[in-house]
Amino acid sequence: MKKWMPLRGDFVEDNESVVFQGIPQQSPDNRTPNSFLAGQVAREGIILFEDVLANGVIKATVEFEEFDKGDIAQIVFNYQSDLAYMSAGVSNAQAKYVFNLTNGQMNTICAAGFVENLPTTKFDMNLQIIGSFLGLYINGIRVLTSAIPLLVSQTQVGIWVKSRKNVVIKDFTAICKQPEVFIVSQFGGDYDILYDEVIKPVCIKLHYDPIRGDEVASCSMILSDIITSIQNSAVIIADITPDNPNVFYEIGYAHALKKPTILLCDKALRDRLPFDVSGFRTIFYDNSIGGKRRVEEKLEVYLQNINNSLGVAGGSIV
Repeated sequence: MKKWMPLRGDFVEDNESVVFQGIPQQSPDNRTPNSFLAGQVAREGIILFEDVLANGVIKATVEFEEFDKGDIAQIVFNYQSDLAYMSAGVSNAQAKYVFNLTNGQMNTICAAGFVENLPTTKFDMNLQIIGSFLGLYINGIRVLTSAIPLLVSQTQVGIWVKSRKNVVIKDFTAICKQPEVFIVSQFGGDYDILYDEVIKPVCIKLHYDPIRGDEVASCSMILSDIITSIQNSAVIIADITPDNPNVFYEIGYAHALKKPTILLCDKALRDRLPFDVSGFRTIFYDNSIGGKRRVEEKLEVYLQNINNSLGVAGGSIV
């Protein structure tokens, strides 16, 4: 059984499972009458496991004695404090599948499943957090997809439950996916050399998976592939030296998604940035051997600073 700690509520370990104790007290025959439960407010709890994740897949199986009105089981991620975290999962309310952002108070970002009842009390939850988007699968069915409004930090992950009866949690796993860096650039000549000899090696060194538009292989439209790559990336690196409208379009979309963005610019060809992008991290470089070395050094520092802001120690996947 992997390590875990409760942050709120009562949990006990039972073989390979963790049981949330929603029942507040036992009757003499160790059964709590429904008449007693009817007068009780549902209890809630949060448990965190030893796994840490910012990008990847979180899985767990949660089983209720009965899935009563108001019961909740959600996977917790981006946990900053007891009052600041994100969660997604099942809820026996008007909407059965929800993605919530809690920051002092809970706000629903996305909801689905407006049905009377769910046909089961056992839920195999699979939450995929890739770049700026999440997908929630329940019992193998994708039930919810949503954009994530904030950058997800690498934190410990867990389960939030609410019930008046016991809830069994088992098979909790977190599978980290190496974050991607999407490189926005003109293709050919010196831009290919800068990408192959500087940008790509730095990204790999800091445990990022670099990808450029001409490396995306699929049968979809090119613009669709680029948009998906930007959505799935953790960081954007863009060379804005030439006045390339495609490059600025992609930077604008990344900006709308609040992606950390690093700009590169050959200072011999452009010594000032357009106003709308002047606030981004920018590396001005000389197109020379020494200039590329300085780009390498600065890019590594910038990426490391982004790692630190996201809580990714050393740029590594733990």
